[in-house]
Amino acid sequence: MPITAGVVALTLAACSVPVPEPSETPGLREQGALQEGQSDRIINLTLWELDAADAVKDASLFGERVGEVTGQVRGVEYIVAAKGGVAADLIPRDMQAVYTTSSNDWPRAMVAVTVEPDATHAPVVLLWVQDSPQALYQFRAWAHMVPRGVLPAMPGQSTGTEQVALDADLFAISPQKAIEDYTAVLNGGAASELEATFAPDPYRQKMFEARKALSAAASPRGGTYTDTVTARPEESYVLADAEGGALLFVRLDVVSDFKVPGAQLALSASDKALLKGSLGSRVVYRYQDFIVIRIWGQGADALPVVVAADHHLVEVATS
Repeated sequence: MPITAGVVALTLAACSVPVPEPSETPGLREQGALQEGQSDRIINLTLWELDAADAVKDASLFGERVGEVTGQVRGVEYIVAAKGGVAADLIPRDMQAVYTTSSNDWPRAMVAVTVEPDATHAPVVLLWVQDSPQALYQFRAWAHMVPRGVLPAMPGQSTGTEQVALDADLFAISPQKAIEDYTAVLNGGAASELEATFAPDPYRQKMFEARKALSAAASPRGGTYTDTVTARPEESYVLADAEGGALLFVRLDVVSDFKVPGAQLALSASDKALLKGSLGSRVVYRYQDFIVIRIWGQGADALPVVVAADHHLVEVATS
């Protein structure tokens, strides 16, 4: 009898706290890298590109405004939906907040938070990056707000928010250490010695639940299930908030490996459509995840917490 090798989806329900209005600082000269008209144009051009591809479910229509990984994730969503799997993520077209930087350096980040379209869909955090002065701002990642996720107040666009280095010693924990420690928790599981240094969040809870269930399914036949999580600090960004803390926008690679020696694994129709290679006793799922971690100012006793997260499948393979 074939063994089903379906990886449990990390779905997160809606229900988020409203996003604070961006706050302007009286008396400061305008210094934001982008003013409102410029950011609106970037968002509109990106949404037009998304609309054109979404209308016919064709990722080849993505051009200069949608990044390679983002286009790959969206293309996989089109294939999965066409095979009867879950529909492509709803990315609302209306924004309730836009955060731009006051940085004179590159790469620069721009972030937008969408409206909450209905009770079943959470707001989405969108990330754009400009790699150099000559480059276009490009849509690089998105993640849904987690239930009860709270974003801090952020500076308004006229002044912009400070884009901070990963090793900055300005907060209760450095962004770099927060990313390293959270990655260690994801790899170590609920028993990790660092588990208690982060506030609970549904992203890692769902990952740990899936790991436990799939390990239990594989072990009676001598099989294994493992997750390997690797952060991409070179593609992660830090924006200081207006409360002394910061938001970390973090890219993660996740490899989920399900292996049962001597077994013939079975896949869903949507997973099979993505499969590279001939299926046997092993299947490997690869994800490009995007999470947003909130850290606090020096002296604060609150724990770092994930406020937005998505688990984006990009490949199903046999090795």
